[in-house]
Amino acid sequence: MSENWLDRLASLWLKPEDPAQPVTFSAELPSCHPHVAFDATFQVLWQRNDQAALWTVRQKITEWAGQVTAKYSVTQAGNAEIEINTRKVNGVRVKLTVTRQARIAAEAILEIDRQTTLERLKQQAELERIRYLRESVYSRPDVARSYWLYHHPDQPEELLTINFEKIAEKFGDVGESRFLVIAKLIGDFLGRLEDGDRRYLLGQLGQLFSSYDRPDLAERLEAS
Repeated sequence: MSENWLDRLASLWLKPEDPAQPVTFSAELPSCHPHVAFDATFQVLWQRNDQAALWTVRQKITEWAGQVTAKYSVTQAGNAEIEINTRKVNGVRVKLTVTRQARIAAEAILEIDRQTTLERLKQQAELERIRYLRESVYSRPDVARSYWLYHHPDQPEELLTINFEKIAEKFGDVGESRFLVIAKLIGDFLGRLEDGDRRYLLGQLGQLFSSYDRPDLAERLEAS
């Protein structure tokens, strides 16, 4: 809604011969939280004895102010009041108050929002940790052994009792990383080639490793 709408309605009450009189009325304005509202007291300068026109103006003022307060929590009543009064038109003034119950409700909602956000962040961090363990640790027996020993340096003898290969197989069954899936696809493809074709393709792969400054991988490929 344009903020100069009251100017367009000025003809309803502006009569130079009639002195403007302050008219006060109250209304409930929405906050950014459902069912938690501001209590507003408005003061408007009025120059006509026309209650129907005054009622129309009151509705317009209330609607306009509600669009402003709907951006704020009732814990920010001061900021909402300043914005309305800074953007005032034709002598409209507003005073916002908040009941104790409304403030308690808003603070409870904000605390729930904070706790929900914190819990969501914790869950995201936990999922990232699980994904890392699944894709980068437990799916690779050599890494899993090192990881386990790092966290259990006083129990090296138990390292021999854990079948990390079996664990890696299980993790592969429930959801392998994209890189493991690609590696298996390449392995399946190479396994179906004739010896000559396989040697040629591996030679090309070695050259590709070298072109990306990984001659170590090319040497490991040649030695395998």
